[in-house]
Order: sequence, then structure tokens, then C-alpha cells
Amino acid sequence: MRLHDTATGSLVQTAGSSPDSTAPDSTAKSAGPFTIYVCGVTPYDAAHLGHGFTFMTFDLIRRRVADLGRQVKLVRNVTDVDEPLYAKAAELGVHFLDLARSEERRMQSALGRLGLIPPEVEPRASEHMDDIVAMISSLLAAGAAYELDGDVYFDVSATPDYGRVSGYSHGLMTKFARMRGGDPDRAGKRQPLDFLLWRRIGDEDDPARWETPLGPGRPGWHIECSVMADRHLGTGIDVHGGGADLIFPHHECEQAQSTAAGRVPFVKCWVHVGPMLMGGEKMSKSLGNLVFVDRLLEDHSPAAIRLALMRYHYRSGGEWRPEFIEDGEELSRELRKAAAGMSREEAAARPAGPLLREIREALDDNLDAPRCVRLLESCLSRPNAGDTHAADVVRIADLLGIESALA
Repeated sequence: MRLHDTATGSLVQTAGSSPDSTAPDSTAKSAGPFTIYVCGVTPYDAAHLGHGFTFMTFDLIRRRVADLGRQVKLVRNVTDVDEPLYAKAAELGVHFLDLARSEERRMQSALGRLGLIPPEVEPRASEHMDDIVAMISSLLAAGAAYELDGDVYFDVSATPDYGRVSGYSHGLMTKFARMRGGDPDRAGKRQPLDFLLWRRIGDEDDPARWETPLGPGRPGWHIECSVMADRHLGTGIDVHGGGADLIFPHHECEQAQSTAAGRVPFVKCWVHVGPMLMGGEKMSKSLGNLVFVDRLLEDHSPAAIRLALMRYHYRSGGEWRPEFIEDGEELSRELRKAAAGMSREEAAARPAGPLLREIREALDDNLDAPRCVRLLESCLSRPNAGDTHAADVVRIADLLGIESALA
């Protein structure tokens, strides 16, 4: 299976497969678990289609890797220590962790109904504070971090290849840091791109304040994921990623601090997902141009929504077109008709047919989900498609997470 690695700008092999991609690799079961870390949401509102598109991308990766015979361990964190969450909780007059738990349950329900396999671990930043403090302390001891007026910053000169994940110029990184929550203009920093590891909080009434050996305060955003990835997956993570907007500063900073903390190699392949757009703009809570997953599920089948999202290549995303859901409903009906009378047990006992082989090849080619949809439409539009493809259709439904289409 080949995926585009953001750091190298090239396709890299991420999981072994048999030469014809028709059966699991005979060595896969002895290769150990395939590890995936996906940056999750800050839970202060419901999951929207941008979230669904991103998380479905990694769900497809895990399903194909499992299809190759590998055990998979996927970790998707919950960023419940983050500034937007505090602001929303204050607006609602509730504790930020209570809001986080409520929205976390809502998100899990929506993503589960969309057919996503639950992550093996779903860690919360708030429950890893001791580990966060320990990593920051180790960076201070190694000279890779420094204090500034009670805050702690990472010194980007400690990792000479800072910028290798994004490939951005110093000027562009500075611009994005300024736009995306950084403080490149703060006086006293060694370099403008040095980023926050720990913020000292003097207000004893601040609900997001922990008493620690670093002083009272809370962590910066980037250190949280480095710690949770290290705690639950260790080094050499096979695939790490999220939305393309996380390339910089979040994943660049993760790579730098984890490397400086001795977690080498940190990631083998960085995978980033393009945005879902509405009116030419990225779907985002700040703009309010959102289509919520749970509301779509009130009127449409999970398989139809997944098939609609699969019409976009993960690297590019694109303008959301609601008519794709109706196309997905129609394709679901064709899938159900083609698979009629074929049980999962009977399908599994049969050798892979040409349609399943082509679907696997499309997934192995940088997760070409749009080609999968085109293949299904082309094959199922032919007369007597069920006679030819019934077993393949049942197995493909499992592989693409559209099992609900056959119900």
C-alpha cells in the first residue's frame, strides 16, 4: 500500500501486500501491529463533514491494512485542553471538561453511525498531565527548551531540520504561526518560531490550571499529541496525520519536540487530508459554514454519506455537493441488489474476483477512493451484475465500511 508522505513529497510503501493484491501477505501477521495516530477534535461542537472526511480516510487505511492481514492499532486523541474549548464553556457557563465529555460522546455516536471502526485507544489530553510535564522537563534538561517569564518554550534550533514536515520557508512558517495561535512577535524568545510548551497561569480560579513542578499552568497544544502518541504507540509510528491545516504548526512542532526528546524515528509516513469546502471556504466552526454528520444521518444512510465522501480524493478534498448523497443512495441500492442472497461466510470462502482485486489496487494506489466508486458504478450497471460480483460486493462492503448498504 502506497501513501503520499507529506515530509518527503513522495509515495511511500506503508504496508506489504501480495504481488496481485488479492490476498493477505503471508508475512503480515508476524510483522507486528500497524500503528496509526490521528489528531482528533477539540470537542466543543458536533462533528462536521470535514471531520467525517478526515476520519473516514484513516478508517479506509486501517481497513485495507487489516485486509492485508496486519493487526492495526489506531489512536485518535481528544484535545480537551485547548483554548477554544475554554471559551465555549465559559460562554455556556459550564466546566470545560463537562462540555468536552458531552461533545465527545456526540462525536463518537455520529462517527460510529457513519461506519468508522472505533479507535483502539482514544486518549484525552487532560488525563496525561504527568506525562506532559515529564516530557517538558526532559526537554528543559536537554537544553531543547527554556523558560520565559514562567512560560516554557521549545527552542527550534534544537532540531536543525525544523520545517522538514511542511517544507515551508521560514517566512511562510512565521506567517502561519501568527495566523494559527503562535506568538512569533513575543519579546524575549530566542527565535520567532519557538513555540509554547507550558503556559504559566497565575489565576487560581482558572478551571484549566494544573499545579505541577513546572509551576501552575497548562500545556501548549503541540506537546499534548507528542505525549499521547508516545504513550500509546511509541516510536516509528507507521502513519500519523489529520487535516492538512495541521501540517504547520501542529505536526511540524510535534516532529521537532518528539525528535528532541529522543523519540526517533517518530513517524514513518505523514498523511494529510484536504478540506471539505462550502461556498469555496473550508468548513470550520469559526466560519459557521458547517454540515453536521449527525444531522445528515437523520435523512440519509451511512453508506450513502460515505460513498459521497469517497468521490473526493483525500489529498484534495473539494466543494461539498449534496447531490453526491443521492448518487450514494442509488449506488447502495445497486450494491444491495448485486449482493442479494450471498452471506458473508459464503463470500469469504470464495476467491477474490476481478472487482475486489481492482478495488484493492485502487486503495493501494494512494487510497484512490474516487476510483473505487467509479469501479462500483461501472460494474454494477452491467446486466446480471449480481451473478458475477455478488461475493466481491459483500467483501468490498466490509473493506470500504459500507456494510449498511447491504442490510
